[in-house]
Amino acid sequence: FFPISHPISILNWSQQMKPFHSMLFRLSAASVPRRRGAINANTPWCSHLSSKKILNELVYAITARSSSGSAAGEPKKGTDLHYLNSLHVPVMKEQVLNLWLPKEHTTHATDAGGNDGNGNGANNSRAIRLIDGTVGLGGHTLAAVAAMNNSIHAGNNIRVLGIDRDASVLAKAKKRSQKFLLYSNETTKSEKEDAAPPLDKTCIAFHHGSFSDISSDLLSRYSFPSKVHGILIDCGMNSAQVDNARRGFTFRKHGPLDMRFDTTTTSDEQYHHEQPNKAIKAADIINTWSASAMASIFKKFADEPYADEIAAGIVKWRMSEIHGKRRPVGIQSTLELRYIIEEAIESATNLKENELDEKDPFKKFRAIWQYSKRPPKKKIERLRQRYEERKSRHPNHVMRVFQALRIEVNNELQHIHSVFHFKIASQCLEIGGRLVMIAFHPGEDRLVKEGMDGMVSTGEFKLVTPEVDGLRPTLEEIKINGRSRTARVRAVERIR
Repeated sequence: FFPISHPISILNWSQQMKPFHSMLFRLSAASVPRRRGAINANTPWCSHLSSKKILNELVYAITARSSSGSAAGEPKKGTDLHYLNSLHVPVMKEQVLNLWLPKEHTTHATDAGGNDGNGNGANNSRAIRLIDGTVGLGGHTLAAVAAMNNSIHAGNNIRVLGIDRDASVLAKAKKRSQKFLLYSNETTKSEKEDAAPPLDKTCIAFHHGSFSDISSDLLSRYSFPSKVHGILIDCGMNSAQVDNARRGFTFRKHGPLDMRFDTTTTSDEQYHHEQPNKAIKAADIINTWSASAMASIFKKFADEPYADEIAAGIVKWRMSEIHGKRRPVGIQSTLELRYIIEEAIESATNLKENELDEKDPFKKFRAIWQYSKRPPKKKIERLRQRYEERKSRHPNHVMRVFQALRIEVNNELQHIHSVFHFKIASQCLEIGGRLVMIAFHPGEDRLVKEGMDGMVSTGEFKLVTPEVDGLRPTLEEIKINGRSRTARVRAVERIR
């Protein structure tokens, strides 16, 4: 049934298959209609499932099971790295750490005895001070602390200031860092006496705000020196935001049109570029902006070729009538916006090809939100569930519109611009310190590249990554973490 080369060995087959028995039972229980007599002793568990679905579920479960073991190249259980991988997969971790951490504090800077090239002990090394401007779930921050703790260096001589605009994600990062520090120190106690000293519980500080807040005053508030060794800024979203449908970032699940990083702000607050932390909701843009204004941000932030058609479709939809009356509420859900975008693309492409088909089965999903006669509530719910599970017909166009809305709602490019406008690196980096930035779409990367070119032209900084393309993820990383496929890392180092 499975290839000979599959990581599951024949000797361990019975032991490996134990967890799958419960998985198979859950599949059958979840998929069989809940009615009397639907299942009996003579009913095969898979009679209601397609063979393709069964095979996909089995292969996925077996692969996940085997990859979580101690296979070749995987971190061993009981190590800090294994614990970190169970929490979060940071983007381009190795490349980022090599740029972000000071050169004299990397694990390659000492010999096996813990001495540097001049025979000095590692404990004489200077303290490391870092800033993670978008700490997220703490992936890069905890990886940096683990790298220092697992090396002969540093011990409790490292401190990181983690900053994030999302209060809920920041709370998760705090809990994870506490668990990590506790786990790391317990592991250290069980090791040899010459191991690195235990980590201080206060080695990671957290600030709710934007990386545009970085300044000498902010550093002094958290008892940091005025100059640090490295600043890391990740311009993308984190996994917790994407996976939570209630945040409104994903078009694959039903949720409200929010898209705010900082949910402590409200749409009643004034929104303008002089106060980049003040954010409105995506629903406010969709339901109040004109077609030309929406088309402008779709073109500017996402290079959407059908920006005008999509914006016109949104305005037409929100102006429509139900039972002869204006819609009592505007466009409120992510799935509703996704349908409007897909319908606009369908109409635009079919009109160009003279193939407009009013009998398209896709049209039946319109009844979820627009109807002349109210369908039964259960029917609407079934249609909505089917549409949510349905593969998007035009995922690239939908993704670009959601991206443009997210950028506008959170004023993301203005925050990136402030890093270079206020010369944060010049104020807060010591000589030899580096500014490392990760961008995920061309608009962000263009702004980062231009900003760093301007820093280099002053003679105060030098570029330490490839000038044209920056650093890109490897194919192996993209296979493990598909969300890293568009990432670009650029970095500059202060030289005077």
